[in-house]
Amino acid sequence: MPGSTFQTNPYDLYKLLEDCHRGMLQLPDFQRSWVWDEDRIKSLIASVSRAFPVGALMTL
Repeated sequence: MPGSTFQTNPYDLYKLLEDCHRGMLQLPDFQRSWVWDEDRIKSLIASVSRAFPVGALMTL
């Protein structure tokens, strides 16, 4: 059975936030039913800004 492969694309945090603000990024439907509160969002941004590993974020 062949293994799965993944490709990552580094993305600048400022550009990510700018694209979100402009409405240029969309989350896939299967990620929309679960919404974070403001504290979790702030914690994620703080972790990313400190270069902590945060896992994957899938965007369209």
